[in-house]
Amino acid sequence: MLRLLAGHSSGSNEGLFMDKRFVRSPDGCRYAYVRFGSEKGDPPLLLLSHFRAGIDMWDPALLKRLAADRTVIVADNRGIGLSEGTTPSTVEAMAEGIAEFMASLGLGSADVLGFSLGGYVAQALARARPDLVRRLILAGTAPRGFGEDDAAGGRVRSIISRKLISPKDIIHLFFPPTAAGRAHGIEYIRRLSRSRVGPAGSVTEASWQAQLEAAEAWGARDPLAAGELAEITQPTFVAHGELDIMVAAEKSDILASHMPRSLLKIYPGAGHGFLFQMYEEFGADVVRFLADESSRHAVLPDVEMK
Repeated sequence: MLRLLAGHSSGSNEGLFMDKRFVRSPDGCRYAYVRFGSEKGDPPLLLLSHFRAGIDMWDPALLKRLAADRTVIVADNRGIGLSEGTTPSTVEAMAEGIAEFMASLGLGSADVLGFSLGGYVAQALARARPDLVRRLILAGTAPRGFGEDDAAGGRVRSIISRKLISPKDIIHLFFPPTAAGRAHGIEYIRRLSRSRVGPAGSVTEASWQAQLEAAEAWGARDPLAAGELAEITQPTFVAHGELDIMVAAEKSDILASHMPRSLLKIYPGAGHGFLFQMYEEFGADVVRFLADESSRHAVLPDVEMK
């Protein structure tokens, strides 16, 4: 549900609130989600979150851009945020959880946008349940079996493993270390604080440790992994920030080079949170990609087609 504060126009990014809803799976697990935007005939766009993130970490400015002409759904997987259950320790089990959520909601198919860890889950879902995924957007993510991400070591690993991650940490991880990058990061944090309403839930240490375990297994080198990417035949838009310090942009090059129906775009001067830093451009690119009849011939500015 999209809710606007009295006194704010629909053209403003401020005042965008998302009321949380709940649905139970056949095995009794309660999933938290939000649903908003235009109720048109196209399949909804389902968003899958990054590491240690729930519904409330999605930038309301980007969500508003994506929801201008379609339904957008953001879900917390098992054990995350306000969803019940235990967070799985494998990406494949996480994908099973999303498939159960979709079935519980009566979604026969959706366009799926996965960011970072959510991109791993989106890939696994597209392979295991291709009937559920019409089109795919992979943002700031990596393929299985091509080595651990940059976040697996060094200062980044020490930050993401803290018991509490501060707004300053988020800005460091998601935005470039420039004056402009910091300014974008501060604005992102402010937008989040203005959009939150009701209980936000949290990601417990047990849950994010399970996510770390899943991410490490996903990155373990496997010579057979390239063949798996070729099995993902849905039209796919692969996007990445040039200056990402968590997942190297080269990982998106690998994704696009092995996926038969892919478009690749690298956003210059942007970090891991490029989709929040450049929400207007990225949002417009996603809308254009999804609106194309086949998505095989979608033309995006400064984009490579594989």
